[in-house]
Amino acid sequence: MVLRDEIILFEYFTAMSCIKKNYNKKIFAEAQNLSDQLICYFLKDKDLKKIHVIRNLKISNLKDNRIQYYHVSKNVSHDKIFKLLKINDMILISPESDRINIKLIKKLNKKFNLLNSSYDIHKLFSSKKKTYEILTKKKIPVVKIERKVKKNSNFIFVTKPIYGAGSENVCIIKPKSDIKNDNHLIIQKYYEGIKGSFSMICKGKSSQVLSCSEQITDIKNKKIFQKGLIVGGLEKYREDFEKISKKIISKFTGLFGFIGVDVIKIENVWHILEINTRFTSSLLGIENAYGIEAIKKITNLYLNKKVDKKKIKLKKTTKVYFN
Repeated sequence: MVLRDEIILFEYFTAMSCIKKNYNKKIFAEAQNLSDQLICYFLKDKDLKKIHVIRNLKISNLKDNRIQYYHVSKNVSHDKIFKLLKINDMILISPESDRINIKLIKKLNKKFNLLNSSYDIHKLFSSKKKTYEILTKKKIPVVKIERKVKKNSNFIFVTKPIYGAGSENVCIIKPKSDIKNDNHLIIQKYYEGIKGSFSMICKGKSSQVLSCSEQITDIKNKKIFQKGLIVGGLEKYREDFEKISKKIISKFTGLFGFIGVDVIKIENVWHILEINTRFTSSLLGIENAYGIEAIKKITNLYLNKKVDKKKIKLKKTTKVYFN
């Protein structure tokens, strides 16, 4: 018996009334892959009767009699579809770009039971600047944000949008004049340390680390971008990541669901880069790397609101490349 046997999956990025030409195609493709993978994982749960998926009319659909699609188009808005839905348990998938997720959560909370972290948590961790400030205050190691960088500094720096998805618009700079943070960008030193991420499932003060991944990055035209992951590639650091996970859930309330944490090792200490209160790309390789038990932990949390703390073991490292 499950707590809920029907859920709504609202994939905002693939459910816009029109798909704009200026959207980053790689991020868009990654969002669609994540959504499809998540649907496949939920379909493995035999107790789930129906998954209601809201997406754009032009996006291809998976075929299964337990999936019911609601298509957004120029003539059919999200709001029209919302009126047709008879259940209220919804998982929202949306990016941090342009504060999209914050705006959506505030609106959707009025009508649906969102199976996501709280509005306040999203508002906090969607901003790289606010994340740095609060983690510093809570004494959790985090990569420093520079207030000001002097020209001809000996260091290399990176600029990032305060609100951005993944490695979107991350640029390398060697300052030729004094620069400061503004209302849209942050500045950090560029570090060569091990870059990775871990995913965890959370509910209140209960959590479990799922995957420990190494990031595959590249630099092109002075831009840093993540081109893939080795899921399970940082498994030897699981204990370290479990300690960081416990620090996070002990200091913050309102965390729920699948959470991704980006980290980098600086002078033998793991520092947090970002806390992503959403599904991350590691989801694409979790089953191959850790087996069906890892998937059951994810779906069990969303369907039954339980964190299964039984240990999982790495079966094989799995490389995931983004389109």
